[in-house]
Amino acid sequence: MGAVLRRVPTDPEVSAVPAAKPLAGSLASGLVASLCCGGSLVWGLFGLAALYRTLQLWQYVPQFLGAGALLIVAINWFYHPHEARAARDLTHGTLRRRMLVSAGLSLVVMVGSFIFLTWLNHAVVNAARFMKMAKYAEALIPGVPNSELAYAGASLIGGLLMIALLPFQRGQGAAVSSSSKA
Repeated sequence: MGAVLRRVPTDPEVSAVPAAKPLAGSLASGLVASLCCGGSLVWGLFGLAALYRTLQLWQYVPQFLGAGALLIVAINWFYHPHEARAARDLTHGTLRRRMLVSAGLSLVVMVGSFIFLTWLNHAVVNAARFMKMAKYAEALIPGVPNSELAYAGASLIGGLLMIALLPFQRGQGAAVSSSSKA
């Protein structure tokens, strides 16, 4: 009547450890998305501080974090159907766990590096300028405004919810066999 999952013995190749390709791609996209928020500190390292100020990229923190979360989700969601077709011994649950672990780690790295770079820029390197303002000095993490912490938390929770609630694409359940026998 319903789909029956085959039982797969526990071994390292069938564990919930994420595959290297989507994890690397997700981590890279998360780090790039968080670099927008390092301000002139990070952009100055690449000789692009004037471009950063001209484009006023500090105003687009929610958009960069949201785009980074969407990209992380997309990388993981589009990669795993190929993994399912290539490895017939993976169950639906194992693929789902791998996808959640890969996306979750990448989202945490994105949010963590965003908070660290913002704190480093505002509370350490440019403390004389930023810590005079109440929104930086009286924040939950001094140097990181509470509004930016809310953006980071929203991108983390939103990304995790998206990856958890998105259905698997057709053809991804390679290890699921249809059977009418109970």
